[in-house]
Amino acid sequence: MSSLKRVLISSPVRQTADILSPFLRSLADLEKMTVEVSYLFIDDNVDDPASQLLCQFQIEQGSTEIQHEANHDHVYVKDEITHYWQEDAIWKVARMKDTIIEYALEHQFDYLFLIDSDLVLHPHTLEQILLADKDIIANIYWTKWQPDTCEMPQVWISDQYTLYRKERKETLTDQESAIRMWEFLHQLRVPGIYEVGGLGACTLISSKALQAGVRFAEIPNLSFWGEDRHFCIRARALGFTLHVDTHYPAYHIYRAADLAGVDAFRQSYQELTASDRKITISLCIIVKNEQQALPICLHSVRGIPDEIIIVDTGSTDRTKEVAATYTDHVYDFPWIDDFAAARNFAFSKATQQYVLWLDADDTLTEKDRGLFLSLIGGLDSEVDRVTMAYHLSFDENHNVTHSLRRNRLVRRACQFQWIGAVHEYLAASGSVYHSEVAITHRKDKAHTDRNLQIYRKRIEDGQLFTPRDHYYFANELREHRCFEEAITYYELFLEEEGWQEDKIAASLHLGECYSHLGQREEQLLALFRTFEYDLPRADCCCRIGAVYLSELDYHQAIYWYEQAAKSTKPTEVMGTFDHSSWTWLPHVQLCLCYDRVGNLDKVKFHHDIAFSYNPTHPSILHNKRYLEQTGKF
Repeated sequence: MSSLKRVLISSPVRQTADILSPFLRSLADLEKMTVEVSYLFIDDNVDDPASQLLCQFQIEQGSTEIQHEANHDHVYVKDEITHYWQEDAIWKVARMKDTIIEYALEHQFDYLFLIDSDLVLHPHTLEQILLADKDIIANIYWTKWQPDTCEMPQVWISDQYTLYRKERKETLTDQESAIRMWEFLHQLRVPGIYEVGGLGACTLISSKALQAGVRFAEIPNLSFWGEDRHFCIRARALGFTLHVDTHYPAYHIYRAADLAGVDAFRQSYQELTASDRKITISLCIIVKNEQQALPICLHSVRGIPDEIIIVDTGSTDRTKEVAATYTDHVYDFPWIDDFAAARNFAFSKATQQYVLWLDADDTLTEKDRGLFLSLIGGLDSEVDRVTMAYHLSFDENHNVTHSLRRNRLVRRACQFQWIGAVHEYLAASGSVYHSEVAITHRKDKAHTDRNLQIYRKRIEDGQLFTPRDHYYFANELREHRCFEEAITYYELFLEEEGWQEDKIAASLHLGECYSHLGQREEQLLALFRTFEYDLPRADCCCRIGAVYLSELDYHQAIYWYEQAAKSTKPTEVMGTFDHSSWTWLPHVQLCLCYDRVGNLDKVKFHHDIAFSYNPTHPSILHNKRYLEQTGKF
């Protein structure tokens, strides 16, 4: 008698053929050394080519049963923004999943592996999660629930989708909640097995849990949305803990645009041979007291650098010990209040063709890691510099709020140097390749006045400031609410030679300072000053609109918000972008303005656009309720 574990891999399937194909291929590619696998699909397709793919899989793989769902009346719509679930469609899926559970019980499988049909699995996935020996365990995957948001996991801590731990009687500030959330998300980036409060979509369930009564059917007195919540609550009530395995994240084809990343995902788990690599890379990082962040950063770039160089500037924790587990190239550099000096020292230790720089709190998502590996296999070795997007901050709904492009990977032979003691920049030029790779910044340390004090000390020492120094010193002053002093340095910078993007940003910041001081005319003049450097941009138009909106001048506000809504985002600009101004913000403000002037049709028009960008924002939800009350929704 076989000692292999009997596993049923199953999925309800309503899918397009182009998404279903990589899903099925990943099932076929799963390693199955310790298991005997059978498959069950419930065919709910309205797309004949998708049904044909299931039949083809059945012929090629064997041990496959296909059941056909007769009722196709439930509407399920998805587009490049999000998925739009109706309540009846959710409970239809729950019913199909419970049918699968009954099948697994009837045929006495040891495990049921329920997988959504828009996932692509790593070949090691099944063997890995079986090793965990848990009754209910999900394999991690990450999703951008809205375009231009950060990737979020399909597991959570509690309730509907709470991503931080909180005691029942505990009161947390927004900052404390955010810190705990990022701690949880950081943990999920480290390979391991962790207990969670909720999971779904890629879940291994033991026969013990199936026999005990875990199900997806609705719990009538529970208001939580989604069949996975009802499954998880029922499982915990039956005494089963829930876990997630983060060793081999799956890839989620949440929208059609994500199909472009499938090949990069496959590349991410195929080791690059020396012959596959068109370039070699030295990774350079300067650190101080980064024992928590450094492993997450280095794990996220595994397989990318040929050499890792860590320069420590005075850590008092275990940072150097952690670094030594990843590389033999760990160096000390005495801190002299000069970031450029430290980075140039790190670059001087590099020996490979290209130099990549990161901070310890930077990471690559799995998608971006795959894109980076593809870049290594295809980059022309004569390219001098490669730019990458840098996602700097996110809002409460995990939308990317600010990002910019930076020279991230540079040819070592060019001997580019870092310049600037604070807010340093890499003075790179020459041939450029603008890559699709994005670096995600996860700053989890409290903001300090370190940089401000470095600037003040330089002034005390009589050091001359460059125009760039004046700009960044003004930024530090503004962030520490020294508005009058900041104005002085912004005005000084704007009279000097400087980079166009910094000139635009300085004008916006100058307007903010005047706003805090209640100087309305000076604020508007500062904002209009941005037009000297480029065509009107959405972020500036929104700020001008906000001035008139605050004065209840709705017609003027409408004009400027309309200009923002019609603006086209510049391409390949290296400056910082406030993404909200180019997406949902002008439309939600236009809802308010048009309501005040009595044009309800325009309110509805702009609400629909705002909702498509950010359907969970409180202001947009408020507008939705308002429109429902008026009967216009």
